[in-house]
Amino acid sequence: MTEKTVKSQTENNSGKQPLLEIRHLNKKYDDGTEVIIHDLSLQVFDEDFLCILGPSGCGKSTLIRCIAGFENYQGEIRMEGRTLKDPGPDRIMVFQDFNQLFPWKTVLNNIAYPLKVNGVRDKAERIRLSEQFLQKVNLLEYKDYYPHQLSGGMKQRVAIAKGMALGSKVILMDEPFAALDAITRNQMQNEMLRIKEQVKMTVIFITHNIQEAISLGNRIMVMSKDGYIREHMYNPIEKPVSPASKGYGELWKYLNGLLTNTAFTGVSGCK
Repeated sequence: MTEKTVKSQTENNSGKQPLLEIRHLNKKYDDGTEVIIHDLSLQVFDEDFLCILGPSGCGKSTLIRCIAGFENYQGEIRMEGRTLKDPGPDRIMVFQDFNQLFPWKTVLNNIAYPLKVNGVRDKAERIRLSEQFLQKVNLLEYKDYYPHQLSGGMKQRVAIAKGMALGSKVILMDEPFAALDAITRNQMQNEMLRIKEQVKMTVIFITHNIQEAISLGNRIMVMSKDGYIREHMYNPIEKPVSPASKGYGELWKYLNGLLTNTAFTGVSGCK
């Protein structure tokens, strides 16, 4: 990739305030013998779709768990100026195992529950809002189903609707489509782009899949085996993306080269 092809984060967001900011994040294993993430700094802006690529063990899942408030860390993570240390409704995590819905509640009631917790006392209003969120993820006709009656991809969409109901500002997704078959995975990628465009949400998305990162992300970050940021770039490929898109092959080859050459001790942060 050339310097003209890859735009820096600073160039694209000059003058904007970040929604989420990470400053000098360090994370070690509990016994302190090995560093997982090295002095990582990162800014995420409103409506970004940041895809994070990296080999197994590079710290990408640990990073997203730190943002979610599931892990302790050294450094600082701030959202809209507020320091984050614990889980909160402003960030929702969507996992790949599909087991984050209440199995005894219908799809509609899975969405209505966080609305009730957030103070929407009128039942009719909760139902109206729940149906509105389900409409946005194309699942309104399944509102009376139970989670065990849904496919994996449908459960993921209910989880996203639940995040909307919570008022989450950032959707955190840790390889959410990894357990899906190839056809369903492609369908979910298209659905994610549709939902993202309609709802204007901010997404941080972990993946091992280069095609998925290029197809979904407006930004792509590559982590090295050593827990550093190896590359951080804006995706130059216009959406919708296909292997026939101009520049796709070049970008895929570039990212694959970064992933296959995992030894790295270079730049540790990206502004």
